[in-house]
Amino acid sequence: MTDKETDAPAINVDDFTQPIEAVVAQERTATYPVPLKAKSYVGLFMSWLKANPKAAHEIEIVALGIDARGLTVSTKYLIERQRYEGRSKLVAVPYVDQYGVEHDYCINNTVTPLLARWLLSLHPKMRIEKRKSMFDDLEQEIAECLGNQKR
Repeated sequence: MTDKETDAPAINVDDFTQPIEAVVAQERTATYPVPLKAKSYVGLFMSWLKANPKAAHEIEIVALGIDARGLTVSTKYLIERQRYEGRSKLVAVPYVDQYGVEHDYCINNTVTPLLARWLLSLHPKMRIEKRKSMFDDLEQEIAECLGNQKR
């Protein structure tokens, strides 16, 4: 998925010669339209996975345990369990909307379809229900993003 598709410009985090002000200015220009579009959710979800590797691993382990018992995995349950019983502190991903208002993206029930697709990309035989969602038209792009993700 390109930055143009997520409506957020690329931030060159590898250029260590930039002054801190330049990096902050780049971050502030990374805007997302509100209400968030499906492509924006995908980009933010991928950023959330990178910012929360321990929480993502916990979610995956719980899902594997549920699947091993022969039960169908519920992504809504996984999210609620991580919120209230997870061992990892969840890190929100900051973003700015088109009006300049700062927001924090954290995993929520809106992205249960993305969580299901992420788990299926890691464990294709997992018993998990994929329900109809706003992400259905982005199946190929989501699969590419998830396939490119490093664990």
